[in-house]
Parts: sequence; structure tokens; C-alpha cells
Amino acid sequence: MTDDLLDRLHRAESTPYGKARSALLEDVVRRADAAQNEDVAFSSRLSLVTSYVMGGESRKSLVPFARCVADWDAQPDKFREHTHTFLWSFKYAPSTLSQFPEVPLRQAYAVLDDMERRWLEAGHSLHAVHQYRWVVANHVGDAEEAAEQFRLWSTAPRDDLSDCVGCDPTSKVQHLIQTGRNDDAVALAVGVLDGRLTCAEQPQQMLTELLPAYVAEGMYSEAVDAHRRAYRALRNLPGELTSYSDHVEFLALTGNQTRAIELVERHLPELADPPSTLAEMYFAAAASLALQRVSGQDLMIRQPQADDVPAGQLAEELAERALAIAARFDERNGTSHQSSVVRSVLTAEPWVDYLPLSETARRAHVRQQASAAASVAGAVEVVAGPEPTGRGWLDRAEEAWQGYRRDEAVAAWQAFEREVPEADRTPLDRARLLDGQGLASYDNPEVSLEAWRQALTLYAELGEEVRLLRDRARIARTLGYLGQIEEGLATGEEPLRWLIANDEPRRRAGWQDSLATMYAQAGRFEDAVRELVAARELPETDDEQRANSAILLSNLLTQLDRFEDAETAATAGLTVADDLPRSVAYRQRGRIRTLLDRPAEAVDDLEEAIALGVSLPGNEIHNGLCQVDLARAYLLTGRALEAAETAEEASGVFEGTPELAGFLAEARAVLIDAYRALGELDSALTHVRAQLAAAPPDAYPHWLGSLRQDEGALLERMDRDKEAVDAFLAAAEHFETAELPIEHVQALRLAGQSARYCGDFDLVEQLLSRARPILDPLPSADQAVLFQRAGIHWDLAMLALQKGETPVAVQHTTQAAESYERGGFEGQHLNARLLIAEHGTTDATLLEELFNTIPTGDDLWHRAGWLLADRLRTLNRPEEAAALEARLQSD
Repeated sequence: MTDDLLDRLHRAESTPYGKARSALLEDVVRRADAAQNEDVAFSSRLSLVTSYVMGGESRKSLVPFARCVADWDAQPDKFREHTHTFLWSFKYAPSTLSQFPEVPLRQAYAVLDDMERRWLEAGHSLHAVHQYRWVVANHVGDAEEAAEQFRLWSTAPRDDLSDCVGCDPTSKVQHLIQTGRNDDAVALAVGVLDGRLTCAEQPQQMLTELLPAYVAEGMYSEAVDAHRRAYRALRNLPGELTSYSDHVEFLALTGNQTRAIELVERHLPELADPPSTLAEMYFAAAASLALQRVSGQDLMIRQPQADDVPAGQLAEELAERALAIAARFDERNGTSHQSSVVRSVLTAEPWVDYLPLSETARRAHVRQQASAAASVAGAVEVVAGPEPTGRGWLDRAEEAWQGYRRDEAVAAWQAFEREVPEADRTPLDRARLLDGQGLASYDNPEVSLEAWRQALTLYAELGEEVRLLRDRARIARTLGYLGQIEEGLATGEEPLRWLIANDEPRRRAGWQDSLATMYAQAGRFEDAVRELVAARELPETDDEQRANSAILLSNLLTQLDRFEDAETAATAGLTVADDLPRSVAYRQRGRIRTLLDRPAEAVDDLEEAIALGVSLPGNEIHNGLCQVDLARAYLLTGRALEAAETAEEASGVFEGTPELAGFLAEARAVLIDAYRALGELDSALTHVRAQLAAAPPDAYPHWLGSLRQDEGALLERMDRDKEAVDAFLAAAEHFETAELPIEHVQALRLAGQSARYCGDFDLVEQLLSRARPILDPLPSADQAVLFQRAGIHWDLAMLALQKGETPVAVQHTTQAAESYERGGFEGQHLNARLLIAEHGTTDATLLEELFNTIPTGDDLWHRAGWLLADRLRTLNRPEEAAALEARLQSD
């Protein structure tokens, strides 16, 4: 029975903190009590105390804690081996008791006195006792007592009952910031953040505490980094509602109201079952502060299991809730401190006007400020000129449109309609007005087509051949845009050729651009490039047309794998006047630079592309695509956190729209790599499986195989090897369907590797037996074939070693080494020879040869050196072994 209880206890303690872990421990406690196993019952109750506190149910910790105290005092010698854990659990009680207003404060003081007595009896420093006396004094607002306990805490020696080297300074930072010593807080934190932290709560708790100090000290980039890193680590953990409050407050007071509201909506459901009454109060106050900042925007806030509510209304409700809780605490504490704390949050002034949370946000803000200043300056400098009359408005509209002044052109067409009655309009006037209607309806192609077709009839009757050809060209280009490529070319190729040769010189480049676009749509990229190059070389082509053409040219050259030329063309496109095409040009150049293995330069371009496009209405999809590209570039420059956050934002643009499923898949692919780089394996696995669930029935089997292989690799890293076997086998089936033998073999080998980790040796042999004949029909000298054939022998060698069959392992390793050498795989070849030297020889000759061959400092060099040292000792050559060990340690 004891073995079963211990197994259950170990299984529970290996479960992440949260209600599931606590439920498992509760079950162990019940079983141990029923079995009258006092030792397991005591240790599992101590574990349950910690689980409740760390899992967001701290109030529940008081009952098992009290039982442990009673059991200990009844039989202290019986539980002596648990002394450290028992005393450590005392530290949870004072802060827990202070977080619930219905608990008399005297209980917290009683625990502190008992804690101090036990610490002194056991010969421990009072370091932790002073810390938790400070917690209670700080809670009730006794500044004098808090300062004294902080002094004693800071001067008492640390011991093994002190909080860890990350958590202890975090609490001190809280005191320093509250007393206005922001510079001391930052200085104290430096050593912690630069050191090695092993606590699961750090560095995110320290970074969260530092947010106001960083801003107060003008350390803005540090503040942004602290928010991003800390919130990311905290956002899915149980019991962190107070920390979420700090991040909401930071966002609300740094001009990031939109992001603050996102956090409020995300964590609002936790108010239904808060980890403590104090946490409920803090979050309600911080959320109210954030909602106040947007209350004048008619913003509706999503609520859990309730209708959306206006931001202002919810702000008032949450403020009342926070103040009501504060009043309960103050009544219990006999002070007005908590009400003062809540009111200070509710009435807080901004720390700064705006603190951008990313480089793209900073650039967009700078651009918006410059644009606003330019608009003011332009408004002052505008000098009204004489307005046209009658059909002069049509001339004004066509001139403005040709000069890329689209708003002016639309206004002029509208002015003509107002001033000239229909009865007074000539057929030519009506046709020209229809031209305008078609041009102004560029976002509604069916309307444009109808307008131009009506104009064609009028122009034909009037004999206006040039205008007729222009409209045919416009119709043709619109048909191409609608996907009717062949009809578009049949309609417009001949008219466009004529217009390129004979229309007004300033219009010719535009018509050539139209023809190039249609050729590109038809897949005639070389023809399209020729037209664009010719158009850009025309002396009459204006700079704006030349820049627009360069953007299309860059795209075509990229598809032709002419990346250097494409980069030059994209750079030329950056001179375009309008923000949207300029954003497209920056995105294009960023993508090209990524392909040219220059991701740092790509990051700069893609950040600029987003900054340009973010303020343009209706531009969400373009911005989302830019974010996917930027996330990929961030990954390639080692900025996995920024990659994950950027790709997450992009995914939100594409989710829920079936037409954008391909873009969503691309975003998720980047996210998977980012999560993997961050070690967030659960998130990576979730997105891999989301990709698989969303895969269309006709998805490429190669792509499906790669996804299932990714799934298997993640499961293997998470020590879920049985599931990994299934995922790898599914990948192998997809690769077989795709007729990709090398990938098929690789997936079978990976499945075998996971099966070996599970101890299913028979399955390993079956899978490797399936893999061998797949390689037989392939060219034996092919590098990929040699690598997989060697890999099969290597896998069999690992299996034999695990089974204790050393001669078989050496035999397979020898065959692996031969194939690795033939294929030129030097690292694998050396590794195989090392295994042969370790298990297939008894002298030092081969080890010495390998050690002297491998570059000094290489991982294999170190491995060979330590193996050689062991062998030298076995051969009774201790002096040589000691000298070699000294050399290895020095390098």
C-alpha cells in the first residue's frame, strides 16, 4: 500500500501547479488517512499546502497547514525528516491570512509569533520572519513598522529558510518602490536579473515589480522588455491575478490602452473565482483604471457569460467593487490604507504620454506625429486658387487623376455633377463622367466595368477612338484583376499596344504597366519584366509611375529568382508617394533580404512596412502578412520572443475567415518555430495540431508529413514517447503517399527512436526492417541515401547497446562509419569511430588517434579525451591520465 501511495504522491508532485495537481494530492491525503499511514499523510499535506498557494487557491492551504502543525506538535520526532518543508510552509500562512478580510488579523500575528519561536528553537536566522512581518505591516499600512522590519530583514543573515535569491530581492524591490527609492530598486535588481535563477517564479515576478521603477527612472526600453517577458511567462499560470493587475496598470498609464483592454478582457473571467480577495480588489481597481481611459470611445467590453457592456459602465462597477473590498480590509485592519491604495490606482495620472511596446509601434507613432505636424503646416500654407466652372471640372478631374491626386479628382467629378444639370450635358460629358465613375470605384470592379462599357458605346458613336481604346484597356485590366485572364488579354492587348505607341507621352508608361500586369497574371513573367523595364526607361515617365512600376518589377524578378535585381527594383519603389505602395515596397525588399540571408536588414524593412501600413483603414491583411514576414526575420536573428508576439498578432488577423486559411497556416508555422525556440512546447504542439485539424482534404501529403513529424519531435522533447511513435508513423505514411523515400525512411527511424525510449525493442527492429528495403532501389552513392543507410545501422547499434549486446553494437557501428565516411559526413563518422574505440577495443591506440585528429576544444575532442583518460587508468598509466585530465579541464 505504501508503494502505491508513494507512486501517487510522486505522480501528483510531477503535475504542474493548478487544480489538477491539488486534486491528485487531495486524493493521496484521503488514501493515506484511510490507510493510517501518518508519514505519507503528513508529507502529502505539506505538499498540498504548497500546491494550493502556487495553484491560486491559497485560502485552502490554511486547513492542511493547521493539521500539519497539530500533527507535528503531537509527535515532533516522528516527522523530523520533514523539518525543512514544515518550517518553510509557515511562510505561506501570514500573507495568505492577510489576503482575506474575513480572517481576523490576530491570526496572522499569532502565526508570525509561532514562526519566530520555532525559528529560534531550531537555531535559524530570523531573516524570513522579518520578511513576513514586513508583509503584514505593509498590508495594514503601518509605515513605521514596515520600515523597521525591512531594516531587520535586510541586515539579518540569510539561511536555508530564506526565500530564494530571486524572490527575496523581489519583495525588497516592492518596499523600495513604495517608499520612492526607485533607483535603489533598480540597482538591487541588477544582480538578480544578471544571475542564474532556478526558481519557477523568476525573473517574471521581479520584472513585474520593476515596471514603475523603470518608467520613473526613464529606462523605457527596459520597462517594455520587462512587461513583454514577464507577462508572457505569467499569462497562463494559475493564481497570478495580482501580477496581471500590475501589467494592466502599466499599460493604462503608458498610453497603451488598447493592449490594457485586451488583458482586462482576457483575465476578467478570473474575477469569478479569484485566488484571493486581495487579488480581486487589485485587479478590479486596475481594470477600472484601464476602462476609464477608453470610456469616451463607445467601446463595448466582452464579459464572461454575459452581454457586452460599455467600458464606462464596467469601469464604474469595478471601481465600486474594489472600494467595497478595500473597506472590508480596512475595517478588519483598523486603518484606511487599502482604500487609499485603491483610490490612488483609480485616480492615477499617466506615467508617460505614450510608451511604444514594439519598434513598429514606435515608428508608427513617430510617423503619425510627423504627419500631423505636416498637415498643420500644410493647412496654413494652402492658398486657394480659382475654381473651374462647367465642364472645366472634368478637365480638372482628369488632370488630378493623372497626377495621382485621387481625392481631388473625385471632388471635381462631384462638382461637375452638382453644377451641370443632366439636360445640359453633352454625350461627351456623359462619357467622361462615366470614366470618372469607373476610376473612382476601383474598390468595386463590377461598378467600374459597367461604367466603362456604357462609356464605350458613347465614345464609339462620337468617334472618340483614343478615349474608346483607353476604356477597353481599363476593362481588360479589371478583368485580369477578377481572374478572367484570357478574356482580359483578348480584350486589351491590342488596344494597349496602340496606346503605348500613340497616346500622350505621359500616359504611355501607365499603359505599359497595365500590359505588364496582365502578362504577370497570365504567368508570362519574362514578357512582363520586359514591358516594365521599357516603361521605366521612357523619358516621359514621371517619378511616381516609375516607382510604382519598380514595385511590380521587384515582385516579378523575385519569382524569377533574380533576387539581387529584385532588391534594386524594390529600393527604387520606396520613392513612391502613397503610404500603402511604399509599405508594399518595404515588405517586398524585406522578403528579398530574408531570402538573401540578410535577416537583420529585413527586420528593419519589415518594421517600416508595418509602421507605414498600420494607420491605413482596411489594410489589416497586408499588415498581417508583413507581421508574418517580420516574425520570420526575427526568428532568423535570434529574437524568438518578438517573433512569437508578432506572429500571434498576425494570426488574430487571419483567424475565423476561411478565405485566409492559407495565411493563417503560414503564421502558425512561424509560431511553431518561435514557441519551440522559446521552449514553449505545449503552445507549439497546440498549433501543430491546429494546423492538422484545419488541413483541407486535398492537402499535400508532403506538408502533412512534415507537420506530423514536427508533432512527433515536440512530443519526444516532452517525454511523451508513445504518442511520438504514433505521430512519426503517421508522418511516414504521408511521405510514402507523396513518394518521398528519404523522408519516409527518416520518419520510420524517428518512430523507432521513440519506441526505443519507450523500451519497445521489438517495434524498433520492425520499423528499421521496414526502412531498409525502401533505400534499395535508390542510387547507392547518393549522399542522402548513404546518410539514411548509415543511420539505420547507427539506430541498430544504439538498440544493441541498450539491450547489452555490445559486439552487435560495434558491428553495426562499423557499418555506419563506412557509410558516413563515403558520404562525407565527418562529424557522424568521428562519433561512430569513438563508439568503436570505446566498446570495440581494449587498448588506447584508436582513442589517441582520434583525440589527436579532432580539433581542440570541439565537443567530440572533449569526449574522446575523457574516454582516453579512463582507458589510460585502466591500462595502469595514471600519470598520463592525470596530465590529460588537467589539459581537458584547462580547455
